[in-house]
Amino acid sequence: MMEITGLDRVIYTVGRITPNGVRLLGTCFQLNKAGLFATASHVTNNDNNNLVIFVSGKTDLNTYQDTTNTLGQTVPAVIYKVDPIRDICILKIENAGFSNLRIGGTDDVKVTENVGIVGFPHCVDGRNILTFQTTVVGAKVLIESSSIKSKHLVLNIQTRPGQSGSPIFRLSDSKLIGMIIGSYAPGGAGGISLGGVDPLTLHQTTHAVSSEYILNMI
Repeated sequence: MMEITGLDRVIYTVGRITPNGVRLLGTCFQLNKAGLFATASHVTNNDNNNLVIFVSGKTDLNTYQDTTNTLGQTVPAVIYKVDPIRDICILKIENAGFSNLRIGGTDDVKVTENVGIVGFPHCVDGRNILTFQTTVVGAKVLIESSSIKSKHLVLNIQTRPGQSGSPIFRLSDSKLIGMIIGSYAPGGAGGISLGGVDPLTLHQTTHAVSSEYILNMI
C-alpha cells in the first residue's frame, strides 16, 4: 500500500509573483535529480517571468491542514526543459536536493488498476491544501500531437485546474507512473466558462501522460 508520509516534502505548488502577491498556478513534484521538478507545461505557459515554487511547510497529509494558513516561502524557479508535444515542463531551482521517486511509466499499470493522485485541486482559487485521491485506470490511449503518438492514461475521475502537474502513483509500490494533464475537452475549450469551469470538462475522464517521458527529459 502506498505510503503518504513525506509527500509534502516532494509535492508543491507552482506560482507566479504578481503585484498582489503569489498567484498559484498548479502542482509540481520534485524529481530524483538535484534541483529538478516536473509540472505540466500549460501550468507555466512556458513563461519564466517571476516563476516560483511555493513551499508552505503546512501540508502534511497525516495532520489537519489549516485552510487559513497561507504563509509560505517562494523559491525562484526557471524553466529547464519543455516537451510541448506531451505538455511536460521541467523546472529547476538552485541549490536544491532531490527526491527518491522511482520513475516508471504507464506500461507499469493495467486498466482497472487503482492508482493514487496527489496534488492541490483548488490552488488556483487560493486554497493550498495537499490532497490524496484514488481512482481507477479506465483506458490506455495513444494521443497524437504534431504527428507524434504518446502514451496516456484515461482516469475515472474529475479533476480541477490546480491538479495539472500532479504525480500519479501505483498504490502497490508507490512507483511514479504518470502526471495529470487535464480533463478531456472534445475539440478543445468550449468557449464559455461557468464559475471558472469549462462545462466540457465536467466529466470523469482525465488524461495523464506517461512519466517515462519525464525520465527521458532528465
